[in-house]
Amino acid sequence: MRNTRSFTRPRRFSALALILCLLLSVTAGADDLASDLGGGFQATDPMEEQQQDFQLQANMTNADISIGYVEPGYPVYSPVSTNIWSMISVNQLVFESVVDLDENLKPVPMLANNWVQDGKNWIFNLRSGIQFHNGYELTAYDVVRSYQTLLQAGENNPYYERLQIIENMDASPTDIYGLTVTAKNTSLLTLYAMVFPVMQYDTLYDDLPRGTGPYWYIQADGAGTVRLEANPLWWKQQPEIRSILLKRYYTIGDALEGLRKHDIDMLSTKSPKASLSRKLSGLTSVDYPTLTYEMLVPNLANGKLTADASVRQAIMFAIDRSVIASNGYLDMAVQCEVPVPPTSWLYESQSAIYYYSPERSLQLMQNLGWYDLTGDGTLNKHVGVMVQEPTLSIITYNESSNSIRENVANLIADYLRAVGFNVTVTIYSKERTRQLIKDSEFDLALVGVNLSEMPALSKLLKSKGSLNLNHYSSDDMDQLLERVESASDEALLQKIYSDIQMTIVNRLPIMGLLFRTGTMLASRSIGGISGVRVYDSFNGFEFLKKLS
Repeated sequence: MRNTRSFTRPRRFSALALILCLLLSVTAGADDLASDLGGGFQATDPMEEQQQDFQLQANMTNADISIGYVEPGYPVYSPVSTNIWSMISVNQLVFESVVDLDENLKPVPMLANNWVQDGKNWIFNLRSGIQFHNGYELTAYDVVRSYQTLLQAGENNPYYERLQIIENMDASPTDIYGLTVTAKNTSLLTLYAMVFPVMQYDTLYDDLPRGTGPYWYIQADGAGTVRLEANPLWWKQQPEIRSILLKRYYTIGDALEGLRKHDIDMLSTKSPKASLSRKLSGLTSVDYPTLTYEMLVPNLANGKLTADASVRQAIMFAIDRSVIASNGYLDMAVQCEVPVPPTSWLYESQSAIYYYSPERSLQLMQNLGWYDLTGDGTLNKHVGVMVQEPTLSIITYNESSNSIRENVANLIADYLRAVGFNVTVTIYSKERTRQLIKDSEFDLALVGVNLSEMPALSKLLKSKGSLNLNHYSSDDMDQLLERVESASDEALLQKIYSDIQMTIVNRLPIMGLLFRTGTMLASRSIGGISGVRVYDSFNGFEFLKKLS
């Protein structure tokens, strides 16, 4: 059972906060400065009154840089409440976590100075002297309360899944920087669970909680425009970009038009509609892999052509995935046969074994007895007195805003026909596609799945996993996935992931194509932004130079 006990937590003000308190005690008026967002800036301490003064003075039309984001509904900013992808990324500028991920998606210290593992128990030592935006010092109690609040927010919270591997979290009663975490297993994946936004505990239920990041929220106008300014209390070097305006758009088309007209300076998007904008001479772009993995799901049922691993290998060799990435996915994709991003420290480069080779594909099919017996370009096989053709049905679905998967399915079909397969393509709704897969009424299904930053593949590959669409079952794979849950050594974890990936490409329970990519577009130089990932597309923003 999780320990959710509460206790009085020490609160410390910095010297700067004390000076501001004295100044504000002299100048504070009796006005009730209500928040534009309904309570997000209620004056509960002197630092909050100072932030409300900023709110009155904030310029909602000009800033050092303006960033667009797309949200057709009512914008929500708090990490507790929002599941808007773009806002999750923006919040990386405002909130920090105990552990961060580097450019190779490997856990590294952030608010933690260091940690020690003892089986399922982890002791984190937080950095001292780090202050929240309201002047209070970071302590382990803030981390515990942030964890509890995000967990209680439920499954719609983007951090909910990773927090499930934590059994208990507690602040030391004697050391305000001491944090004890008990995990459900001994795996190093526990460190990924510690990548969640830490908020000052008094502000957890505010519309704009306080973080420790390089920027803080100053004002929101209620219509989606938000102003951020550099945090003078930040524990690292002050950024040159002192102010940011976030401008809300209802559609990606409107946001791209705003970028073209210089109404905004930057836009991060996963939409394929940005593919053409990446090639415009007036824009700079930085691409990054998302966690949307595109794959062919083969029907593994006995009697199906795709139940034979050699047939699946022939299909993989018949497909030119580089053309599919460029023509089908509009150059917003990176090839990958396995569901581990190529940028990850756990990626096995030896898993890239399927290159475009129609000759190799034909050889594999001929080894199974399939030849072009009639000279019409289609493979045949004598089964008794009957002549059979290798017939494949490909099913897929379209996204609401484009027909990319339909186009890709037809490209794949053309490649397979070129080596002698008889192929049909049918487009269904997403729900109908899932049902047909469940009912085994298909040969190949082109689907996209959203994976997690935490490299846990059990959902996709373990028997009865929620994303194991074709009911693949292998004792060997299940054992490898279970070993991940106990691996507490980096070298061992890498070895296990290598074995998993090589098993995937050799047996092809799923037939991996690529990861979709997103792009950061800007009408100005964005040198300094690096190590960008889908939930941190502004990584390195604090190093941007201010334009004169």
